[in-house]
Amino acid sequence: MRTYQHVIDTKAVKLTINKIPDYWVVRDLSERDYGIDLMIEIFTENGIDKDGHTKYISTGRVCYLQIKGTNSEIKVNKDKSVSFNLEKDFLLYAEKFPTPFILTRVCTLEGKEAIYFVWLQRYIIDILDLKTPDWREKKQDEFAIRIPPKNILPDNYKKIEIIASRIKYIEEYAEFYERYSLMTPGYEVMVSGEFTKAQFHYFITELKRIRNLSTLLEFNNCQVNQDDISILIDFIINIRDSKYKPKSINDFPNPLIYNLDLLLADNFMRIFLENMIAENENDTVF
Repeated sequence: MRTYQHVIDTKAVKLTINKIPDYWVVRDLSERDYGIDLMIEIFTENGIDKDGHTKYISTGRVCYLQIKGTNSEIKVNKDKSVSFNLEKDFLLYAEKFPTPFILTRVCTLEGKEAIYFVWLQRYIIDILDLKTPDWREKKQDEFAIRIPPKNILPDNYKKIEIIASRIKYIEEYAEFYERYSLMTPGYEVMVSGEFTKAQFHYFITELKRIRNLSTLLEFNNCQVNQDDISILIDFIINIRDSKYKPKSINDFPNPLIYNLDLLLADNFMRIFLENMIAENENDTVF
């Protein structure tokens, strides 16, 4: 039997899909009993095709959406947030996943359409675990989730893009850390003039691999991007080809080397930086 709520939920799904960029890929998940309605794969611009149309490429960044629809106008709290009671079982389910779970609260009422969203795993860390640390053990079936006022679609779809990048960022950071931490002693050896051709080949190859870590280089807070890595590669090729001889580590592109060292330490301060940046922007990470 198809209930009234099923109809509202279907309308809510359609409304949500219509409010996100057309070039993102949205996959409808058939087994919704577990609370995942959609999976979103983020695509980004990748040049122009022969007909002058923009091309898009997958970023490998994904997130899950659970969509909660209503045909009543959504009430906004005094602090402009939106409250929604969410089942504890689903919160426990969502926090098991590395892939970001995003709850969307959708009003389908004609003329009052609205879509609010919140990143559940981070909400658990930043709000529930701090304000109700024993919520997992409480004999309580639901908990109120307060959705931040800026989390509205389509106005803030870029925030979903950032949230969806989280796991890919961590994955790429781990690869960067493994590679670059082994490379840093090489700068002093280059200065000494004792770097071999094989070592140059290894160093340049590793930098090219690091340059391919597109999510890390787009979203890090250490001012390191793909162009910076290209500059460093060209600089080291000049040393290899005897076109330039550095006299000290200070002769290498700076502040790039310093910023790369900061990026090595990013794992220890990521959450702190995310919170600080969000606070300065009068926003939240979740």
